[in-house]
Amino acid sequence: MALEEWRRKLGVMTARIISLLTACVLVVAPSASPAQQGTAESFDSNGVQIHYVDKGRGVPVVLLHGFTGSYARHWEAPGVMEALETAGYRVIAMDCRGHGQSGKPLDSSQYGLEMVRDVVRLLDRLHIERAHIVGYSMGGAIANQLLVRYPGRLMTVTLLGAGWEGEDLEVVTSQMLALAEGFANKDASWLIRGVTSSGQNGPTDDEVAALNASLFARNDPQVLAAVARGLLPLYEISGDSLRATTLPVLAIIGEHDSGLEAVKRMAGVVRRLEVVEIPGASHATSVRPSAKPLVAFLDKHRRN
Repeated sequence: MALEEWRRKLGVMTARIISLLTACVLVVAPSASPAQQGTAESFDSNGVQIHYVDKGRGVPVVLLHGFTGSYARHWEAPGVMEALETAGYRVIAMDCRGHGQSGKPLDSSQYGLEMVRDVVRLLDRLHIERAHIVGYSMGGAIANQLLVRYPGRLMTVTLLGAGWEGEDLEVVTSQMLALAEGFANKDASWLIRGVTSSGQNGPTDDEVAALNASLFARNDPQVLAAVARGLLPLYEISGDSLRATTLPVLAIIGEHDSGLEAVKRMAGVVRRLEVVEIPGASHATSVRPSAKPLVAFLDKHRRN
Protein backbone atom coordinates (compact mmCIF):
# COMPACT_ATOMS: atom_id res chain seq x y z
CA MET A 1 0.00 0.00 0.00
CA ALA A 2 1.37 3.44 -0.90
CA LEU A 3 2.47 5.57 2.06
CA GLU A 4 0.00 8.38 1.36
CA GLU A 5 -2.89 5.92 1.04
CA TRP A 6 -1.91 4.30 4.32
CA ARG A 7 -1.82 7.68 6.06
CA ARG A 8 -5.24 8.57 4.65
CA LYS A 9 -6.80 5.33 5.86
CA LEU A 10 -5.07 5.61 9.20
CA GLY A 11 -6.44 9.10 9.68
CA VAL A 12 -9.98 8.06 8.77
CA MET A 13 -9.94 5.05 11.04
CA THR A 14 -8.44 6.99 13.92
CA ALA A 15 -11.33 9.42 13.57
CA ARG A 16 -13.80 6.51 13.64
CA ILE A 17 -12.30 5.15 16.86
CA ILE A 18 -12.32 8.64 18.30
CA SER A 19 -16.03 8.72 17.51
CA LEU A 20 -16.51 5.54 19.52
CA LEU A 21 -14.80 7.17 22.48
CA THR A 22 -16.71 10.42 22.02
CA ALA A 23 -19.94 8.47 22.28
CA CYS A 24 -19.11 7.26 25.76
CA VAL A 25 -17.28 10.30 27.14
CA LEU A 26 -19.46 13.13 25.88
CA VAL A 27 -22.98 11.66 25.99
CA VAL A 28 -23.32 12.44 29.65
CA ALA A 29 -26.92 13.50 30.27
CA PRO A 30 -28.19 12.26 33.65
CA SER A 31 -29.69 8.82 33.36
CA ALA A 32 -33.09 7.87 34.69
CA SER A 33 -33.62 4.89 36.93
CA PRO A 34 -34.55 1.87 34.79
CA ALA A 35 -36.66 0.45 37.62
CA GLN A 36 -38.86 3.55 37.48
CA GLN A 37 -39.12 3.58 33.71
CA GLY A 38 -40.22 0.05 32.83
CA THR A 39 -39.74 -3.62 33.54
CA ALA A 40 -36.01 -4.13 34.05
CA GLU A 41 -34.88 -7.74 33.88
CA SER A 42 -31.94 -9.92 32.97
CA PHE A 43 -31.48 -13.32 31.38
CA ASP A 44 -28.73 -15.83 30.78
CA SER A 45 -27.34 -15.52 27.25
CA ASN A 46 -24.89 -18.35 26.74
CA GLY A 47 -23.46 -17.91 30.21
CA VAL A 48 -23.54 -14.09 30.37
CA GLN A 49 -26.28 -12.13 32.13
CA ILE A 50 -27.85 -9.55 29.82
CA HIS A 51 -29.75 -6.68 31.43
CA TYR A 52 -32.62 -5.09 29.53
CA VAL A 53 -35.75 -2.99 29.91
CA ASP A 54 -39.09 -3.61 28.18
CA LYS A 55 -41.46 -0.63 28.01
CA GLY A 56 -44.71 0.29 26.32
CA ARG A 57 -46.91 -1.55 23.87
CA GLY A 58 -47.04 -1.85 20.12
CA VAL A 59 -44.60 -2.87 17.42
CA PRO A 60 -41.25 -3.78 19.07
CA VAL A 61 -38.14 -1.63 18.65
CA VAL A 62 -34.81 -2.91 19.99
CA LEU A 63 -32.20 -0.28 20.90
CA LEU A 64 -28.45 -1.05 20.91
CA HIS A 65 -26.14 1.49 22.55
CA GLY A 66 -22.59 2.59 21.77
CA PHE A 67 -19.20 1.43 23.00
CA THR A 68 -18.68 1.78 26.79
CA GLY A 69 -22.18 3.20 27.14
CA SER A 70 -25.48 1.72 28.32
CA TYR A 71 -29.10 2.02 27.28
CA ALA A 72 -29.68 4.48 30.14
CA ARG A 73 -26.92 6.81 28.95
CA HIS A 74 -27.37 6.59 25.20
CA TRP A 75 -31.11 6.06 24.74
CA GLU A 76 -33.00 6.87 27.92
CA ALA A 77 -31.27 10.06 29.06
CA PRO A 78 -31.40 11.78 25.62
CA GLY A 79 -35.16 11.09 25.42
CA VAL A 80 -35.19 8.62 22.52
CA MET A 81 -36.90 5.87 24.51
CA GLU A 82 -39.61 8.26 25.67
CA ALA A 83 -40.16 9.53 22.11
CA LEU A 84 -40.61 5.98 20.81
CA GLU A 85 -42.98 4.99 23.59
CA THR A 86 -45.02 8.17 23.08
CA ALA A 87 -45.25 7.29 19.37
CA GLY A 88 -46.84 3.96 20.27
CA TYR A 89 -43.92 1.54 20.12
CA ARG A 90 -42.82 -1.20 22.48
CA VAL A 91 -39.30 -0.19 23.45
CA ILE A 92 -36.77 -2.88 24.33
CA ALA A 93 -33.33 -1.59 25.28
CA MET A 94 -30.46 -3.79 26.40
CA ASP A 95 -27.07 -3.31 27.97
CA CYS A 96 -24.68 -5.11 25.65
CA ARG A 97 -22.36 -7.61 27.31
CA GLY A 98 -19.35 -5.87 28.81
CA HIS A 99 -21.45 -2.74 29.44
CA GLY A 100 -23.88 -1.24 31.93
CA GLN A 101 -25.50 -3.78 34.23
CA SER A 102 -24.85 -6.78 31.98
CA GLY A 103 -22.15 -9.39 32.58
CA LYS A 104 -18.56 -8.44 31.77
CA PRO A 105 -16.40 -11.40 30.73
CA LEU A 106 -12.66 -10.82 30.43
CA ASP A 107 -12.26 -13.17 27.47
CA SER A 108 -12.30 -11.20 24.20
CA SER A 109 -13.82 -14.19 22.38
CA GLN A 110 -16.99 -13.59 24.42
CA TYR A 111 -17.69 -10.40 22.45
CA GLY A 112 -17.99 -9.80 18.71
CA LEU A 113 -20.63 -12.06 17.19
CA GLU A 114 -21.79 -13.16 20.64
CA MET A 115 -23.15 -9.62 21.01
CA VAL A 116 -25.20 -10.20 17.86
CA ARG A 117 -26.51 -13.52 19.16
CA ASP A 118 -27.51 -11.82 22.43
CA VAL A 119 -30.05 -9.76 20.49
CA VAL A 120 -31.53 -12.85 18.82
CA ARG A 121 -31.68 -14.65 22.17
CA LEU A 122 -33.49 -11.67 23.68
CA LEU A 123 -36.05 -11.73 20.86
CA ASP A 124 -36.52 -15.45 21.50
CA ARG A 125 -36.94 -14.88 25.23
CA LEU A 126 -39.63 -12.27 24.60
CA HIS A 127 -41.30 -14.42 21.90
CA ILE A 128 -40.83 -11.70 19.31
CA GLU A 129 -40.72 -12.94 15.74
CA ARG A 130 -39.54 -9.69 14.12
CA ALA A 131 -38.54 -6.26 15.41
CA HIS A 132 -37.18 -2.93 14.29
CA ILE A 133 -33.48 -2.67 15.23
CA VAL A 134 -31.77 0.63 16.06
CA GLY A 135 -28.02 0.76 16.72
CA TYR A 136 -25.82 3.67 17.77
CA SER A 137 -22.07 3.58 16.99
CA MET A 138 -20.96 0.10 18.19
CA GLY A 139 -24.64 -0.83 18.27
CA GLY A 140 -24.75 0.02 14.57
CA ALA A 141 -22.05 -2.58 13.90
CA ILE A 142 -24.16 -5.14 15.77
CA ALA A 143 -27.21 -4.06 13.76
CA ASN A 144 -25.32 -4.51 10.48
CA GLN A 145 -24.48 -8.08 11.41
CA LEU A 146 -28.12 -8.72 12.27
CA LEU A 147 -29.04 -7.27 8.87
CA VAL A 148 -26.93 -9.77 6.94
CA ARG A 149 -27.17 -12.78 9.28
CA TYR A 150 -30.72 -12.67 10.64
CA PRO A 151 -32.84 -10.65 8.18
CA GLY A 152 -35.87 -12.81 8.88
CA ARG A 153 -35.99 -11.50 12.46
CA LEU A 154 -35.98 -7.83 11.45
CA MET A 155 -38.50 -5.32 10.13
CA THR A 156 -36.03 -2.49 9.54
CA VAL A 157 -32.57 -1.39 10.61
CA THR A 158 -31.64 2.12 11.70
CA LEU A 159 -28.00 3.10 12.12
CA LEU A 160 -27.05 6.17 14.14
CA GLY A 161 -23.46 7.33 13.79
CA ALA A 162 -22.55 4.16 11.89
CA GLY A 163 -22.18 2.86 8.36
CA TRP A 164 -20.05 0.27 6.57
CA GLU A 165 -16.28 0.22 7.09
CA GLY A 166 -15.65 -1.69 3.86
CA GLU A 167 -13.79 -4.94 3.28
CA ASP A 168 -10.21 -3.82 3.94
CA LEU A 169 -9.92 -3.98 7.72
CA GLU A 170 -6.13 -3.78 8.06
CA VAL A 171 -6.18 -0.32 9.58
CA VAL A 172 -9.27 -1.09 11.66
CA THR A 173 -7.48 -4.06 13.18
CA SER A 174 -4.30 -2.16 14.08
CA GLN A 175 -6.22 0.75 15.56
CA MET A 176 -8.59 -1.42 17.65
CA LEU A 177 -5.62 -3.31 19.10
CA ALA A 178 -3.98 0.02 19.94
CA LEU A 179 -7.22 1.13 21.56
CA ALA A 180 -7.32 -2.06 23.63
CA GLU A 181 -3.74 -1.52 24.82
CA GLY A 182 -4.56 2.02 25.88
CA PHE A 183 -7.61 0.90 27.80
CA ALA A 184 -5.65 -1.85 29.55
CA ASN A 185 -3.28 0.89 30.80
CA LYS A 186 -6.18 3.16 31.84
CA ASP A 187 -5.09 5.76 29.33
CA ALA A 188 -7.46 7.14 26.71
CA SER A 189 -5.94 10.62 26.66
CA TRP A 190 -4.68 10.57 23.07
CA LEU A 191 -8.11 9.60 21.85
CA ILE A 192 -9.79 12.28 23.93
CA ARG A 193 -7.50 14.88 22.43
CA GLY A 194 -8.23 13.53 18.99
CA VAL A 195 -11.91 14.39 19.36
CA THR A 196 -10.96 17.98 18.55
CA SER A 197 -9.09 17.12 15.34
CA SER A 198 -11.70 19.04 13.34
CA GLY A 199 -9.98 22.28 14.31
CA GLN A 200 -11.99 23.25 17.39
CA ASN A 201 -10.19 24.38 20.53
CA GLY A 202 -8.76 21.36 22.26
CA PRO A 203 -9.37 20.40 25.89
CA THR A 204 -6.92 21.43 28.58
CA ASP A 205 -4.76 18.86 30.34
CA ASP A 206 -7.10 19.02 33.33
CA GLU A 207 -10.15 18.43 31.13
CA VAL A 208 -8.50 15.46 29.45
CA ALA A 209 -7.62 14.01 32.85
CA ALA A 210 -11.20 14.50 34.07
CA LEU A 211 -12.70 12.80 31.02
CA ASN A 212 -10.21 9.96 31.30
CA ALA A 213 -11.04 9.51 34.98
CA SER A 214 -14.78 9.59 34.27
CA LEU A 215 -14.44 6.89 31.63
CA PHE A 216 -12.56 4.49 33.89
CA ALA A 217 -14.70 5.28 36.94
CA ARG A 218 -17.61 3.73 35.04
CA ASN A 219 -15.72 0.91 33.37
CA ASP A 220 -13.20 -1.79 34.26
CA PRO A 221 -10.17 -1.09 32.01
CA GLN A 222 -9.47 -4.79 31.48
CA VAL A 223 -13.07 -5.38 30.39
CA LEU A 224 -12.88 -2.45 27.98
CA ALA A 225 -9.67 -3.87 26.55
CA ALA A 226 -11.33 -7.27 26.07
CA VAL A 227 -14.36 -5.70 24.39
CA ALA A 228 -12.15 -3.65 22.05
CA ARG A 229 -10.21 -6.74 21.00
CA GLY A 230 -13.42 -8.69 20.52
CA LEU A 231 -15.24 -6.11 18.39
CA LEU A 232 -13.31 -6.78 15.18
CA PRO A 233 -15.61 -9.57 13.87
CA LEU A 234 -18.51 -7.10 13.93
CA TYR A 235 -16.91 -5.16 11.08
CA GLU A 236 -16.35 -8.21 8.86
CA ILE A 237 -19.19 -7.68 6.37
CA SER A 238 -18.86 -8.19 2.63
CA GLY A 239 -20.25 -5.81 0.06
CA ASP A 240 -22.09 -8.71 -1.57
CA SER A 241 -23.97 -9.52 1.64
CA LEU A 242 -25.11 -5.91 1.92
CA ARG A 243 -26.14 -5.79 -1.75
CA ALA A 244 -28.33 -8.82 -1.14
CA THR A 245 -30.35 -7.25 1.67
CA THR A 246 -33.90 -6.16 0.86
CA LEU A 247 -34.87 -4.63 4.21
CA PRO A 248 -35.42 -0.88 4.63
CA VAL A 249 -32.39 0.74 6.26
CA LEU A 250 -32.02 4.26 7.65
CA ALA A 251 -28.68 5.91 8.43
CA ILE A 252 -28.84 8.99 10.68
CA ILE A 253 -25.52 10.81 10.77
CA GLY A 254 -24.31 14.11 12.17
CA GLU A 255 -22.93 16.65 9.71
CA HIS A 256 -19.61 16.61 11.59
CA ASP A 257 -19.51 12.88 12.36
CA SER A 258 -16.40 11.20 10.96
CA GLY A 259 -18.63 8.23 10.13
CA LEU A 260 -20.15 10.15 7.23
CA GLU A 261 -17.72 8.49 4.83
CA ALA A 262 -18.82 5.04 6.05
CA VAL A 263 -22.47 5.99 5.46
CA LYS A 264 -21.68 7.14 1.93
CA ARG A 265 -19.83 3.87 1.31
CA MET A 266 -22.85 1.92 2.53
CA ALA A 267 -25.18 3.94 0.31
CA GLY A 268 -23.29 2.54 -2.66
CA VAL A 269 -24.22 -1.05 -1.85
CA VAL A 270 -27.53 -1.07 0.08
CA ARG A 271 -30.46 -0.52 -2.25
CA ARG A 272 -33.05 0.55 0.31
CA LEU A 273 -30.85 2.83 2.36
CA GLU A 274 -32.17 6.25 3.32
CA VAL A 275 -29.78 8.84 4.77
CA VAL A 276 -30.68 11.67 7.15
CA GLU A 277 -27.89 14.12 7.91
CA ILE A 278 -28.34 16.19 11.07
CA PRO A 279 -27.01 19.74 10.54
CA GLY A 280 -24.37 20.85 13.01
CA ALA A 281 -24.31 17.55 14.89
CA SER A 282 -21.25 15.52 15.81
CA HIS A 283 -21.10 11.83 16.70
CA ALA A 284 -21.75 12.62 20.35
CA THR A 285 -24.51 15.22 19.82
CA SER A 286 -26.57 13.34 17.23
CA VAL A 287 -28.53 11.11 19.60
CA ARG A 288 -31.10 13.55 20.96
CA PRO A 289 -32.10 15.05 17.57
CA SER A 290 -32.27 11.55 16.03
CA ALA A 291 -35.62 10.84 17.71
CA LYS A 292 -37.75 12.74 15.18
CA PRO A 293 -36.37 11.19 11.95
CA LEU A 294 -36.24 7.78 13.66
CA VAL A 295 -39.94 7.87 14.57
CA ALA A 296 -40.86 9.12 11.09
CA PHE A 297 -38.96 6.22 9.48
CA LEU A 298 -40.46 3.62 11.80
CA ASP A 299 -43.97 5.00 11.24
CA LYS A 300 -43.47 4.55 7.51
CA HIS A 301 -42.51 0.91 8.05
CA ARG A 302 -44.44 0.25 11.28
CA ARG A 303 -45.71 -3.12 10.09
CA ASN A 304 -43.31 -3.73 7.24
